Amino acid sequence: MSVFGAAERLRSSPVQSWTLAFVAFGVSLAARFLFDDVLPAGFPYLTFFPAVILTAFFAGLWPGIFCAVLGGLSAWYWFIPPFDSFHVNHQTIIALLFYACIVSVDIVLIELMHGATENLRAERAVTRNLYEQQREMVAQLKDREERQQVLQHELSHRMKNTLAIVQAVVDQSLRHAPDLKSASRTASARIMALGRSQDMLTQSNWQSADIRTIIDASLAPHVDHSARFRLEGAGMKLTATQSMGLALMLHELATNAAKYGALSNEAGHVQIAWTKPAENRFELTWRESGGPPVVPPTRRGFGSRLIERIVPGYFHGETKLDYAPGGLVVTLAGTVES
Repeated sequence: MSVFGAAERLRSSPVQSWTLAFVAFGVSLAARFLFDDVLPAGFPYLTFFPAVILTAFFAGLWPGIFCAVLGGLSAWYWFIPPFDSFHVNHQTIIALLFYACIVSVDIVLIELMHGATENLRAERAVTRNLYEQQREMVAQLKDREERQQVLQHELSHRMKNTLAIVQAVVDQSLRHAPDLKSASRTASARIMALGRSQDMLTQSNWQSADIRTIIDASLAPHVDHSARFRLEGAGMKLTATQSMGLALMLHELATNAAKYGALSNEAGHVQIAWTKPAENRFELTWRESGGPPVVPPTRRGFGSRLIERIVPGYFHGETKLDYAPGGLVVTLAGTVES
């Protein structure tokens, strides 16, 4: 421990501070009596000066003043003629003023030194704090840059996936449409369905989306009265790719139902139920009823490929279509993240 550290520890303890003041005064008084015969005349305060300086430095202001006062009174009484009295004359006054001036300067200088030390310690603490803040800001900046790079990479990946899906939708719509106007209408409807799924993903930072939200957004254009759709299932998170795939699949099913199935008349309705029969497993059923009799399609277009092959791949599963006379039943089974 440094000398200033020891002084700070003693100053923080009143008991130790005042004990040091009494001990220092006692030692200085005993030394003055012990060396009275060998000390030169005219130096009654010689042993009290070190006691005052040490007490003021280690014990503090008031213990130092206390030691100085006791030392001055002791020298006045025992070592300034006439001895053993508090006689006052011009020589006594000069001697006392000299002593008071010396010890006052010593105590003031010591307190200024301690004040400067405290200021230096405070400045060092501020410097350390600023350094820690700067280091933390640098670490945060580095972390922000790394997250920005990850975000840019992720955005690039998402954009490529989205553009690939859009390209496939447009290409297949043009390829299977009877004319350009019909192709444009079909492609626009599919891209709008894809856009609605992207809106939902944007709200969750492209991480995942709730299946109920996806279904509601995908079916919203086809809801003409409250009994059209019956939804059954608990909340479940789907990945970004699964969300877009399911949105496109539901768009295709709802469009076909509006043309040929349960949504083509006022009495028809669709039941959509989804469950997790086991951990990470997923199953969704689209069941139409109340529509015209079902006739299996004679031609397989992009919508059929989307429902039967493309979307099941996003779930690592399969899709089964049942063209029952009472209504189309489509079952999507696969896996989802837990």
